[in-house]
Amino acid sequence: MKKIYFFTVLFTLLINSNLSAQGMTEAGSLGVGAQFNSLFYGLSAKYNFTEIHSGEIVVGGGNYGFGGDFSSFTVTGRYLYNFDIGNENLRPYVFGQVGFWTLKFDGFNILGVSTPEVKETSISYGFGGGAEYAFSGLEQLGFNIEIGYGGGSFGNGLGYSGMIFGAGFHYYFNL
Repeated sequence: MKKIYFFTVLFTLLINSNLSAQGMTEAGSLGVGAQFNSLFYGLSAKYNFTEIHSGEIVVGGGNYGFGGDFSSFTVTGRYLYNFDIGNENLRPYVFGQVGFWTLKFDGFNILGVSTPEVKETSISYGFGGGAEYAFSGLEQLGFNIEIGYGGGSFGNGLGYSGMIFGAGFHYYFNL
């Protein structure tokens, strides 16, 4: 919970700082926001190296579908290749991603039978495509949706793979 407060304060300070807002398609802009995906979610920073090439880091947790008392941590790096279609408010892209994920499941007790604590790590992968959109007059605020395929393995037969669906938002600053 402390992490959420920290990043909320950091995001608020960035918005209220002297950094000027910049359109989402411009080279040299930094987008700060959140990315939600069917496999992971978290706070995100996206940097446009050029108008075509972008990089993104997402730090957060994972959606593994387990009930009970579990915790997770994910760090995912993404490369985005953006297509220039002549519209500054719409930017389609393809992406590739690699991540490091952890999972801690505290176990449970059913009818007097206890399961042990589980701690696993995984290297994840994914690829797909999507589009980012900004409303006219708000070119510095981008909303994205995407679809792709991803997966990985925690070992001991515990793996995951399949279609991924995602959405996110970023507020862009001029560095």
